[in-house]
Amino acid sequence: MRHDLSGEQWRSVDEGRLTGPDGVIYSRRSTRTKRRDAAALVASGCPVVTYWPGGLPAKTELVWHDAEDARVAWTDAAGLVSSEGPRPPRRGPVVTAGRWESPDGEVLLVLSWHH
Repeated sequence: MRHDLSGEQWRSVDEGRLTGPDGVIYSRRSTRTKRRDAAALVASGCPVVTYWPGGLPAKTELVWHDAEDARVAWTDAAGLVSSEGPRPPRRGPVVTAGRWESPDGEVLLVLSWHH
């Protein structure tokens, strides 16, 4: 299932925290998760957030994906994922994968798009 997250939620991503649609609060643990590790998280059933920063709420998109929609979101981004950061030596969009966790150990994968 896909959920568009609110303006308040996207603002908190830059601060390293995010509240999911179910009220669970996640904190950033890593911003450079390797592709194979991210794939394993998705295969285990963790939700995925896709994040396209744009600087302004109207130009920023933050979407929560779970279940089958999480797998589709991962498939769409997997080939662009780089653990080297947002500026590897290639042209076009790059995605960084971040591992986020709740205090109870629930895991969330945040895919941030860089252009």
